[in-house]
Amino acid sequence: MDQRAKRSPAEIRRAREDMPNIRERDLAAQLGISEAELVAAHCGFGDVRIEPRVNDLLTGLEAVGEVMALTRNESAVHEKIGIYDKVVTGNQHAMVLGDDIDLPIFPEAWAYGFAAEKRDGSNIRRSLQFFDATGEAVHGVHLRPASNLYAQQIALGIHE
Repeated sequence: MDQRAKRSPAEIRRAREDMPNIRERDLAAQLGISEAELVAAHCGFGDVRIEPRVNDLLTGLEAVGEVMALTRNESAVHEKIGIYDKVVTGNQHAMVLGDDIDLPIFPEAWAYGFAAEKRDGSNIRRSLQFFDATGEAVHGVHLRPASNLYAQQIALGIHE
């Protein structure tokens, strides 16, 4: 049974405001929550829950242009800047085989997804964040200044 103290979304947002410079992974650990819970607490406050339709998303990301792909675990961080191109989709395995971003993806591991916005002064940093069933981060796509935000919204199915 999970012995972690339940925190309300308002408490989580307040903790983020009180500690704006701490990394999300570290803040979640300090609060005794998963990273997915931390992001979910901001839904309606800049973050939007999205369906982690991996194959649809991967094929739509090429039009977004240059992004930073981020995959990490406790021991390592892997960041690559480039375009999601040469995508091969599949239910068990998917791949991005581009010159800059070359990575295997396991769609079954993606349980939760969010389109996130983080304000940094007058700047807004946008990302797509994906988590496994335990709330552990599995992959992130961080938009860069040259990224096409409209193409990202189309890829997510949230355009008007």
